Amino acid sequence: MALTLSTIFFILINLAISPFYILMVALPRWKNTRKIMESLWPIVLPVIIYLFFISAIIALLRPDVIGLWKSLYLETGMFSKNAIELLSRLYGNYPEYTTLHGWVHIVIGDMFMARWAYLDAIDRNIESWKIGIVSILIVFMGPIGVGCYLLIRKRWIH
Repeated sequence: MALTLSTIFFILINLAISPFYILMVALPRWKNTRKIMESLWPIVLPVIIYLFFISAIIALLRPDVIGLWKSLYLETGMFSKNAIELLSRLYGNYPEYTTLHGWVHIVIGDMFMARWAYLDAIDRNIESWKIGIVSILIVFMGPIGVGCYLLIRKRWIH
């Protein structure tokens, strides 16, 4: 297996967020877990990695990012029938960019949801094992985990 830019990014971004999920699953009631999750590091760390790699991709592959955005948002129209064809063509030309772009959205979105659910569950004194299950569901299935948490949360609203 060759270490491509997207492979390195994938490994680093997953290593960066894993400690936060481990804390939420294994040590949800530990005072430092709450302190860490209340900080912005669970969100900022993946953003920093994203900025580093997007800079590397732009420097190495030299895609015309402004031209891509102009084509997508102005010329093609984001919601037009041609947008999907344009995106497929562009992503086919820049697979490294595609991997970075898509994966970072998933990672940061899931972490944002997991962080919110964790902090809310701690405030509501929801059992640790439920916090752990919800964190696992969010990391692997994002919105499904949030939906499960909302069902659990409803029981604690009086």
